[in-house]
Parts: sequence; C-alpha cells; structure tokens
Amino acid sequence: MKGRWACLFAAALLTLSITACSSGTDGGKAAAESDKVSDSVAVKTIKVKNEPLNSVYDLSGTLQSNQSATVSFQAGGEVKKTQVEVGDTVKAGDVLAELDTELAHIQLTQAKSGVAQAEGQLKAAKAGIANAEAQIQAAKANLAAVEKGASQQQLAQAQNGVKQAEEAYNKIKTDAERYNKLYAEGLISLDDYEKSQVQLKNAEITLDNAKQALSEATEGATDEQVQAAKSTVAQAQAGKESALAAEAQAQAGYKNALSAQAQAELALSKTKLTAPISGTVLEKNVSVGQTTGAGTPAFVIGSTQTLKVMLPVPDGQIGDWKAGQKVDLDQSGKTRTGTVTRIHPQTNAGTGTISVEVSVPNPEKDWFPGQVVKAGRQTAGKQGILVPAEAVISSGQEPYVFRAVDGKAVKTPVELGEISNNRFHIVAGLKEGDVIVSAGADGLFDGDAIAASEDVTP
Repeated sequence: MKGRWACLFAAALLTLSITACSSGTDGGKAAAESDKVSDSVAVKTIKVKNEPLNSVYDLSGTLQSNQSATVSFQAGGEVKKTQVEVGDTVKAGDVLAELDTELAHIQLTQAKSGVAQAEGQLKAAKAGIANAEAQIQAAKANLAAVEKGASQQQLAQAQNGVKQAEEAYNKIKTDAERYNKLYAEGLISLDDYEKSQVQLKNAEITLDNAKQALSEATEGATDEQVQAAKSTVAQAQAGKESALAAEAQAQAGYKNALSAQAQAELALSKTKLTAPISGTVLEKNVSVGQTTGAGTPAFVIGSTQTLKVMLPVPDGQIGDWKAGQKVDLDQSGKTRTGTVTRIHPQTNAGTGTISVEVSVPNPEKDWFPGQVVKAGRQTAGKQGILVPAEAVISSGQEPYVFRAVDGKAVKTPVELGEISNNRFHIVAGLKEGDVIVSAGADGLFDGDAIAASEDVTP
C-alpha cells in the first residue's frame, strides 16, 4: 500500500516537473520576442513613387518705382520756398522748390542795361558808316568838280553835297551832345565818348569839304586845290574803313551783351526746380533756409501707379522664365498678379542669380516702393520622386534617407533637387517602390531595427 502511494507521488512529481519545464520553455520564447520588439525603433514609412513635379519658385524682392527721377537744382543757393512734401502727387512741370532770386534779378537787370548800351553803340557805328559814305561821295564830287570845272550838274551836286553834309553833321552833333550827357552821368565809357567826338569832328571836316567843293565849283580850282581834293577823297575812304571797324566792334559788343542777358535769364530760371515726370514725391532732401549746391539731390519722384520688382532667379532655373508670364505676388497677406517684362542678360556678381523684372499693377497705390514681396510661380510637366523634408537627414557631408529593408534602417545617400510644399525632389539615390522612413528618421542609425507603420501623409 505504502509502495503504491509512493509510486503515485513519484508519478505526480514527474508530471509536475514536465509541466513546469514545458511552461518554462514557452515563457522564455515570449520573453525573447518581447525583448526583440522593445529593441526596435518605432517609425513611419512610405513607399516612394514617381509623380508630377510642380516647380515652385519661392523668391522675394523689393518693390521699386517703375519710373523714377532724382531731381537737383542746376545752380547753388539758399532754398527760399518748397512746394511739396513726401507723398504728394505732382505733374511734370510742377514747381517743387525755389532758390533766393535777389542776386539773379540784379544780374539780369545789369545784363539788360548792357544790351541797351551796346544797342546805342551799334547804332552810332552804323551812323558813322553812313557819314563816312557821305564824306566819300562829297569828296569825290568835289574832286570831279575841281578837275573838270563846274557844270550846272556838278554845281547842283556840290550843292547837294553841302546839304547832305549839313544833315549828317547836324545828326552827329545831336548824337555827340547826347553822348556828352551820358558820359557826364557815367553811363558810357570814355572810349564811347571819344568816338562820338571823333565822329563829330569828321562831320565838321566833311561839311567844310563840301562847302569848299561848292566854292570851287563856283569859282574854279587851282592845282593845289585838285591835290587837296584828292587827299580829301583818300581821307574819306580811310574814314569809312575806320567806321566799318567800329561797327564790327560794336556788333561784337552787342552779341556779347545779348549772351550775357541770356545767361542771366537762364540763371534766374534755374532758381526754380520743376518735376521732370509725373508721379509721387518719394524723397525730400531740402528745406527752407538750407544752402544747397548744384547737382545735390533735392527730391526723388517716382511713378507708383505701376511698380516693379527684381526677382533673383538661380541661373539653373532661368530657362523656365519667359517675358509675359504671370507671377503671383504676396505682400503681408495682400496678393496680386504681376507680369514678367524683362529678363536681364547677365548674372548678378557674387550670387549666381539672374534678375527677372516683374511689372506690378498698383491702381490703388496701396503698395509702396521699398516693401518686400514674395513671389511664386508653378510649372508642371516633369515627373520625379518627392519625399517629406523630415525624411531627409542633412547633418553630414551629404544628405541621406533611411530605407526600410527587412525590418532594418539602411542609410541611403541621396541627391536633392528643389523643395516644394515641404517635400524634396530626390534627383538620385532612390527608385520607385523603395520604402523609406518618413517620420522618426532623425533618431536612427544605419542598421537599427525598426518597427514600421505606414504613413498615410503624402
């Protein structure tokens, strides 16, 4: 009996032992599996594929006036008046500011006086020529009368010569008296006064010669009188040459006086600064009482009805830009559409970009020169692989992603293209169908075990 229970107990112990061993084996396997899962890194993955590429150019630039002009005084002086302020609208020809004109007016008055004086001298010189011609005619008539004796006709000519000489003398005498008065008042030079006296003296000689000719025509002449008559003709001709020289000098003086007057008028006109174009006053650099110099910028005027912006496009992308294309512009949430008007023919030094000029309509004038705008343009047609930006690691010498291969993370270098909507275009390194880590890649190392779940976000 005792032996039978002993056997049963032993059998029970054996059964318990076997059961315990069996339970211990199953528990070890479960623990191992649990440890394996806990060592894997939880990540999200996506399968990459070729899809249409929308190239988005995220650029920015500063708004500028479509047309602008820096305006400066052409002469220096004290600013007496300003007519406009920054922001005012002006038309071409509007007066912007004025300099003090007192000195310019004085100079113009003096120039006009010089012109009047020169006119008087020119008239006197012309009268001198007329007088000299009369002297020549009288001297020739006298010589003819002396040489041939006086006929009735010659006698009449001699009488007419006396008449003309008297008329010329009386006119020159009147002019000489006027010049004498002007000289006494300090209004003409000594040279001009002396010329008038010389002309008067010549007129007296001419009159005396005419009277002598008339006397000789009446009485006849001796040989000495003939020689004297010839000498008188020569003197009269020399007098005309002198009168012509005096006229040339007076003519030159008159031209110089007119030039001085024109310069004075121009100097006066330069005291007013006018707008060369219509537009808005963008800058004002002068104020009343300030002394400014010729050429110093006083105002900047620009047209703001239409603005422009220069976009720095990378030279590798310039082939996608053409004149006439539309560009979306954004300025602090305000948007409008611009048009490409010009593509500059060379790269910008140091940047490798090419300036693309975009015309920006601004009918309400609510955008202003100096503001920064963002610009974007999309072009479609090509296909390629796009991956989320967070899937790309760029901490080393070259960017890379992790491919998911048999439960492990495999570091894979890639070549990046443009970024669009927070996704990189992968130019090289991946092929369609590859599975990559899309979230959690920043904590991985090459060869790490991963526990992947599908990322539904494209």
